[in-house]
Order: sequence, then structure tokens, then C-alpha cells
Amino acid sequence: MDIEKYSANWRRHNKMSGTSKNEHSSKESFLERIARMYYVLGMSQQEISVQLNIGRSSVSRFLNEARERGIVQIQIRSDLDNSRHASLEYKLTKLYGLKDCVVFRGDQSANPFEALATQYLDSVLPSHGAIGLGWGRTLNAIGTHLHLCDSRPGLKIVQLIGGFGAREDQIPASSIIQMWAQALRGKAQLFPAPAIAGSVEGKHSFMQEPSVQEIMNEIRKLETIVFGIGHAGEDATLLALNLVAGLTFEELSEASVGEILFHSFDKQGKFSIPRISERVVGATREDLMNIELRICVAQGTTKVPALCGALKGKQLNVLITTEETAVQVLQIH
Repeated sequence: MDIEKYSANWRRHNKMSGTSKNEHSSKESFLERIARMYYVLGMSQQEISVQLNIGRSSVSRFLNEARERGIVQIQIRSDLDNSRHASLEYKLTKLYGLKDCVVFRGDQSANPFEALATQYLDSVLPSHGAIGLGWGRTLNAIGTHLHLCDSRPGLKIVQLIGGFGAREDQIPASSIIQMWAQALRGKAQLFPAPAIAGSVEGKHSFMQEPSVQEIMNEIRKLETIVFGIGHAGEDATLLALNLVAGLTFEELSEASVGEILFHSFDKQGKFSIPRISERVVGATREDLMNIELRICVAQGTTKVPALCGALKGKQLNVLITTEETAVQVLQIH
């Protein structure tokens, strides 16, 4: 709602209630009053609507505005509170418009990052339906702690891109899907194709397979995905395992700072190197951006430039990271 409409509501409210013109002259004071009525006094939106003589839908919008402006700050207490760095979480959430941010403090040496991340995921992953899952060592390490989570027999774990065949020991992908599904007592849905085809034509051939079309349909219905992030250094996975013939460090580092499911992006978060994306057998860049909840688990100095780019590009809206990583992200923003 624009400021003119806000002002109209204030003027109407003041006129009907007989209050002075200056009593609710600022937007903040008006929003604060509505917030107190709803959160402190326990009044319903309908009761507020009647008392202030404004539409019920307007009350809902005012409450959302109060949260966005920080007039209302909602805190959910959990066992992880002592392990989290609230001020860094707030800064990152506000700066990048995240749905949620989890920053684990640096003094939690007794609790591995992956174990703490698992506790948080247990509180947000659905109990039924399906989630999409990426690949990599971090998600593999989290999988070793997932047995501590609540069982989710009604949950399907969907592989977002193809696998790596004989290289599975170097790049965990299909094995992660199976590990997560087993730990959560859910069902695994594997992607029956390689992660990167040898050519664009080869990708199109894979995409015509009924089994591939079936999992792609599942991917495009997903509401939640969990993934890691790759960097563009000399030891980047794309280079280390020669997944794309002819790709050099110079080309990779000049055009990108990182990748998500092998879709590279630059420091502004814009997808780059289309010749690689066009050969990825699995979720496309558009598929990823259409998913409502995009949870990224990433930490470490090498991941900072990639994480900054992904945040700027809105490629994730929930971040799980460490204090050290969060500080570096904020320093180079």
C-alpha cells in the first residue's frame, strides 16, 4: 500500500476516533499502535478493523509492514539459540531479504557445523510431500547426522540433477539421496542420467527418456530444496574432474564466482557460462528460481565470493552458515 493510502487511513481513523491530528501523524506510530493491539493486547484483526474503522485486509497489510520495518520482531526460542549469532543473522536477513538466516557461533567447537545444521533442518523440513536435494561434501556430512531427526516416512527426497557414476566417491550425489532418505525413513527418487551430458544434443536425448521426464515433473512441483554452493577456484569441481571438456580456470574465474548445481553465476548473481548450463541434465536455472524455499548450506573462506554472488542474485532465501563466513560476507558486500 502506498503512502497516500496510508495517509488516507490515518486521516479517516483520526476523524472517526476524535483523536488529535498529530497523535498518529507518523507511519511508525500508526503501525506501532496496530502491532500492540494485535500482539500485546491479543485483539483479532477483525476487532482492530472495527475499532480503527479500516478494512480487515488493511490491518493485515499494516501488520506485515510493521514486521518489515522492524517495529515487530518475532523470535522463536529453540535449543539452538545459544549456538546462533543473532546480530549477524539479522544483518544478513535485512541486507539480502532472506526468509531466514542461521549463523552458528564460532565458539561451538563441541558441536560440528553439520550437526547444528541438522538440528535446524529438522525444524523446517516438511513431514510429507517432497524436497529436492543437491550434492556435495557438506550435504553428505549432514546426512551422517540426520538419524537424529524425526522420521518422515511420508517424505520423498528428489535428486535435482543427474549423478556421477564411477566418480560418486569424489562427488557424492546419488549416495546422498539414499543416505538422507534412509536416515529420515523417507523415499529416495534418483535421477537416472549423468549430471552433465557430453553435448547439448546428448542432454536433449536424455531429457526425452520417460524416467527423466518423470523426475523433471517432480522437480517442477517442489516447494523446498536444500543445496550447497560451488566456488570458481583452481580446485573447482568442474575443473578438478574435467566435467566440461575445454573449460579452463581462466574462463571459469573470469565469467563466474561460483555455481549452484553447475549453473554458474557472476559476482552480481547473474547466471553465466550458458554453455555449461545447457548441458546440465536436471533442474534448470529457471526451475531453481521458481522454487519457493531455497535453503543453502555453505561455509568456509573459499565459498565467500560465491555466497555473496548467490545472495545478490536471490538464488537462495534461507542461509545456513558459520560466524566466520557471515562476517566475511558482510565485509565484502
